Amino acid sequence: MPSTWSVHYDRWVIDDGEPEREVGECFRWSVVAFGSSDRLTQAASQVPSAVGADDYSYNVVGQVAHVSSKAAVIDFGFRAVGPSDSLPTGCQAGEYVAGRIKLFFQHWCYPLPHDVFESMDQEWSVETMLADLTPYRPGDDTGSWSIRDEQKVKYEQVASTREKNARAYVLQCRLIQAEKSPAHDEPYSSQ
Repeated sequence: MPSTWSVHYDRWVIDDGEPEREVGECFRWSVVAFGSSDRLTQAASQVPSAVGADDYSYNVVGQVAHVSSKAAVIDFGFRAVGPSDSLPTGCQAGEYVAGRIKLFFQHWCYPLPHDVFESMDQEWSVETMLADLTPYRPGDDTGSWSIRDEQKVKYEQVASTREKNARAYVLQCRLIQAEKSPAHDEPYSSQ
């Protein structure tokens, strides 16, 4: 497993009320999400793994810890949640999936059972940080207003999200601990 994890922290999350982040900071976070441009596949291996890939993504093999009509939680060294339609059709909890994903710190979550949600609570230490300065271009026939120009990917190292205004940041974090947090008093899903 990686000694540090590259987790994307979008500016919209900060604009929605989450704090600015700095190198050297330690913080707890409950919702690490995964996103994939391609559907994950059934894995031949049953050994969880994560190997760094281009553009701060990971090739993972993970065990499905939870699946519902809207959400899927996979465990490849720690747990992350994403849309259930990113899994192979008919995939069940306990099965293993593989594919390329990106990780995101998010402040909302799909509806999850309370014990599954609590099992995702982690403590992180920000080791380094990159501002994602990749330009966006006009959307295409997908209906997007603008899309990230994957041909012009550009990052700049920064000490804080305050230092450079960017659409997103990559926080290269060390996972300090992975244990259940005390029961949450607030709702754990907004959808």
